Parts: sequence; structure tokens; C-alpha cells
Amino acid sequence: MARAVEFLGKPASVRTARVFTGNVLADDRVEGSVIELAELLVSELVTNAAVHARGMVRLTVHAHAHWVRIEVEDDGRGRPVLRSTTQDHVDGRGLEIVDALATEWGTERRATHKVVWFEIAR
Repeated sequence: MARAVEFLGKPASVRTARVFTGNVLADDRVEGSVIELAELLVSELVTNAAVHARGMVRLTVHAHAHWVRIEVEDDGRGRPVLRSTTQDHVDGRGLEIVDALATEWGTERRATHKVVWFEIAR
């Protein structure tokens, strides 16, 4: 089952996104460690959307028997690029974290929006 919420793409929305994700997954009886990981990765993607998008952000949480899929949709034009950072960089680590911790992740174009998604095995 999927549930979605929309909010303004701004840094203050990261907390809203984390709480929504945690509540949806807890309602679906997802294990605590998976919920914590999903909340962390949602924080990274929503932060990216808040920095790069100009309007609303849509967060969709799908909980299935064997995996969780989270999608963050915004009106940003470019696709995110996984880049290697050094210890001197203070930002730009979001996708590195998603790449390292998610079972799988990717991007899609939908009409005028882009979607960045990740999946976590349960």
C-alpha cells in the first residue's frame, strides 16, 4: 500500500518527511531498524529536493511484504548525480549515503517532474 504527502520544498520540511515516513512504516508494522534507515535516507533526498527544487515536493511511501520503496518527487530539472566527495566537503554526501545504505536507488522523469527513489529490503 502506498501513501503520499506533499509539502513545500524547504529545509523545515525534512522533519515533516521523516515523521510521515516513520508513521506510515510503523502503521505497516515494518521493523524498527528499517524505519530508522528509511527516515535517514528520506532526510537526504528531501534535503536535496529542498535545495534544488522550486516548489512542492511529493513524498510517497510504499510498504510491501519484502521491501520498502520511497519516492521523492520535485520539479527540479536536472537528475541527481552520484559524485565522490572528500572529507573537506561539507555537503554533497546525500546520494553517497543513499547509494551506500539502500538496497537499490534510481531516478525517473515524469512529465514535468523528476523522481528520486530508493528501496530497502525488509
